[in-house]
Amino acid sequence: MRIFPVSTQLGRPLAALGLLAMIIPTMGTGCSGNNVERPDASQIAQGPYVAGAREGVYLRASFDSDPSMYIGRFISPGVASDEIDENRGVQTSCSQYITYREVNAAGQFDEYYQSSTSVKASLGLQPPAISGAPSGQASVGNERTTNVRVRYNLTKKIVAHIEDFDAYNSCCESAAGACSGKYIGEFWAGEGTLFQNTGRATDVSVGGQGGPDLGGTAYQIGGDVEVADGWAWRRAITFDDVYFAFRVVDAEISGCAWIDRPPQSDEGQYFVGISPPAATEDIARTMAMRNARTQVVQYLGEAIVSESLSRANLQGYLDDETVVATAAEGIASRVKDERYCPAESVDSPEGPTYIARVLAFFPYSEEEKARREMVESIAEQTGDEEIKAIEDELAEEEDTTSEESAQDTSEAPADAEEVE
Repeated sequence: MRIFPVSTQLGRPLAALGLLAMIIPTMGTGCSGNNVERPDASQIAQGPYVAGAREGVYLRASFDSDPSMYIGRFISPGVASDEIDENRGVQTSCSQYITYREVNAAGQFDEYYQSSTSVKASLGLQPPAISGAPSGQASVGNERTTNVRVRYNLTKKIVAHIEDFDAYNSCCESAAGACSGKYIGEFWAGEGTLFQNTGRATDVSVGGQGGPDLGGTAYQIGGDVEVADGWAWRRAITFDDVYFAFRVVDAEISGCAWIDRPPQSDEGQYFVGISPPAATEDIARTMAMRNARTQVVQYLGEAIVSESLSRANLQGYLDDETVVATAAEGIASRVKDERYCPAESVDSPEGPTYIARVLAFFPYSEEEKARREMVESIAEQTGDEEIKAIEDELAEEEDTTSEESAQDTSEAPADAEEVE
């Protein structure tokens, strides 16, 4: 278990992360001062795409190796969404019915994260220096919750488990307020880097010394600061093999009714993935997510085919299980698991097997990129020139959308404000 403030690596204490000025190196300009002409906004690199914050997932106040004591603690409805952290959870008489399991997980992600003001203070992060912080298309409330970005490799989860739903529901019905609001249902472990938003990429001086002052902090491109999604990000903390995030789920649980009635959302599409019988619960959960991602590929492919007769030849490849399965793995990071049903045990001549069901969510904000990646995968697998032509069309559409978005950003009025 290791967690490293970046400032410690540089010989500075974590508390000074937001207070020390950093030097902006000269980048081939031949000058050293603040009087450097800023490039046109359209010339500023937007950096890699960053996925929107997941619904109900929050950064922890402290990272450790065993947060299981918090599983099943309830978050009161009176706690604002931008002030949720695990320390606000309360154990009630019904928490006894919520146990947990540790499961393996995998995936590489780069996402915005929700985090309360108290969590930011605990981690030594400064309040956002500008208004309108990025939200990644997710409706997560006040922008104070979205100015933190995490790039990480997920390795395992602690997941809440209710074995006896009848007893749990009876407890909730008999004890007023015992199950109100939400409860802490998952903790996520892995290794990665936490970044703090420091301003728009278009506000970054790419040469000279100094740079814009945001809340008393000057910063550099390169070193501890990078550009992603059109914003400048300062590397704050690196972590390794610790539980760094948690998820809250609705307390009003009625089994797994979502299997037959998936929820609706204006932000994206839900899919229910079901595994074939598997030797272990972990394998079953993995296969259930693969099934959900396969459904997403079918969903995207059918939409592409319906747009033009010239794209109809894609349909044949959507019926090829091997091609679709490979394409589905290519968009794995864009399809997010929301919750799992308890694995169903099925007896077989070889011994017990397990069937898992997962509720997966695919954000509409990911659709354009996922469409191109899916078609690119099919083109590479098949060598079909007509599919390659579709890929080129989708790439042009994506580039056009990105240019329009960058233009809108550059034309937007500056709304920077100092933090007192």
